[in-house]
Amino acid sequence: MKVLAIGAHPDDVELGCGATLALCKKKKHEVHILVLTRGEASGDPEVREMECKKSAEILCADRVHFGNMQDTKITDGVETIMKIENVIKKVKPDLVFAHSSKDGHQDHRNACFASLSAARDSKKVLLYESPAALRDFCPQVFVDVTSTFEDKLNALRSYGSQSSKVYFKGDPALHRNARARPGESRKFPYVSNAVEGLARYRGFQAGVTLAEAFEVGKFILDIQNGSE
Repeated sequence: MKVLAIGAHPDDVELGCGATLALCKKKKHEVHILVLTRGEASGDPEVREMECKKSAEILCADRVHFGNMQDTKITDGVETIMKIENVIKKVKPDLVFAHSSKDGHQDHRNACFASLSAARDSKKVLLYESPAALRDFCPQVFVDVTSTFEDKLNALRSYGSQSSKVYFKGDPALHRNARARPGESRKFPYVSNAVEGLARYRGFQAGVTLAEAFEVGKFILDIQNGSE
């Protein structure tokens, strides 16, 4: 299976579906990442590109594609659609991950709409939640990422330039007490209480330990022939 994950900025894909991508690689699938901008509105674009490539290596992604679009000015128009469509034609993904439209950031919303247009011929499109997701984000699909959540955290550690953002910050008290108490297993180091807290909440909803959650953009169910 070929997988393509689309993000407006460096770190969007990792925050939204990084553990799922790591799980796809562990299951021997091909993973591509398309980053539409280099995130220059939140730092040095060269640094952010370097961080993105390092993160992709940690997730074992097969390739990172950059759209070279302008940060904060992504539209849902033909330019964005064509950028995404060109990568889709090259990769021919069986599964596409993209932003949800239920998001407070205009780049994320527009990237969602453009992705849905560009992936109109794709059979499966799942929409991930970002830290800017709105309260009406309503997931229908959950992925158990308990086995690869630490890979997600390690990938997020690559983004040192973004460490001041609230969703990258952990509780200092938890960092000081990172060593497990007697009888407690602290398997997952704290990069962000928000990142781990969300994964645990989605896991609770799904009935697993840790999960990433998705809205359905498009899903064609392939019913195979049964054995006689």
